[in-house]
Amino acid sequence: MIRTRSVFDPVERTAAMRTDEFSKYVDINSASIGATDEKVVEDIRNIFFSSHSDIDVALLDDIWGIIGPKIIKNPGLAQFTLDYNGAGSDYFFPWLISVFTSPSKALEMAYGAGADLCGVWDLQILDSNDPIVPFVRNDPTFVYNRERQLHVADLATIISEQNHSYTKVVDYGAGRLAWARWHGYDPREKAWQAIYAFDSDLSIDPGELFGVNKETLESECNIHFKHGNLAEELVNPNCSNANLVVLGGVASYIPIEVFSERIIPAIYQLLIKNGVFFFDYQLDCPYLRRSMSIFDWPKMELFSSSTIAIETVESVRKKLWNNGIKFSAEYTLDTYNQHPSSVMITLQKV
Repeated sequence: MIRTRSVFDPVERTAAMRTDEFSKYVDINSASIGATDEKVVEDIRNIFFSSHSDIDVALLDDIWGIIGPKIIKNPGLAQFTLDYNGAGSDYFFPWLISVFTSPSKALEMAYGAGADLCGVWDLQILDSNDPIVPFVRNDPTFVYNRERQLHVADLATIISEQNHSYTKVVDYGAGRLAWARWHGYDPREKAWQAIYAFDSDLSIDPGELFGVNKETLESECNIHFKHGNLAEELVNPNCSNANLVVLGGVASYIPIEVFSERIIPAIYQLLIKNGVFFFDYQLDCPYLRRSMSIFDWPKMELFSSSTIAIETVESVRKKLWNNGIKFSAEYTLDTYNQHPSSVMITLQKV
């Protein structure tokens, strides 16, 4: 079975966050029978405008026009904004808007990258004194995203080193290809390794991600990005004979019956012998309940425990094995968080 190794250490947290720090926002919303208290909303608004008096008021009005209604209807979000001084941040409200419009862009914040209030993209947020920095460094959702991307970078690197020849990686739901951009993985040095990446997020400009135009991305980096959906791309002939197929952060949105009866068998056909399929399942934990409650994070089916998640996948794997679709399996819990939020699953075609 493929063994992973660290090629680049994730950004380390600076403080452990207690479980009750997440549960309280869910509890606030659960106990709420109406909108956020008007005085709380006004306090947040005043902090926002007074903290950014150097920015054009019309722009601040536009941003508040998007964020204000969210805070009014979501008391948990209002309390979070107060607790973390989100209204005083140059980056929190733009990040929150990206959660609503482009989750893949929102996840870039895990690496300290995001837009400020004027729309200027900043790669050095973690080096700033912005009040939201502790949230970026320590929030388990960001921490796990970094670990998951690192895990995929490890897999791609080791598979490449073992092959010593042409290698194909297929990434469904690729987002902004964080594993190939943030973890010491230089596509220009691995031009003999082809990456076929797909995502339905139309805001993603693949060339911009790597600082080149799309033609150069394909010719020099051998990265082929397409806006598409999973169902269509599972039968894309360019994805056949893959050494590694990645489906990070997607499985929890797909009914287990569909995933086991359609997705896994289709990916099995795409993989060469000993090829690897990576995916993950999210767990019912305080962090994700918080994110779904106050950030409008897309709703997903959460396993109640890592044991049940693993048992479920094992049951599927054994059933598929009996039908001639044979995988070995390894299961890895995220290791940087106090309460595991996900199970990372690596299936290898036998």
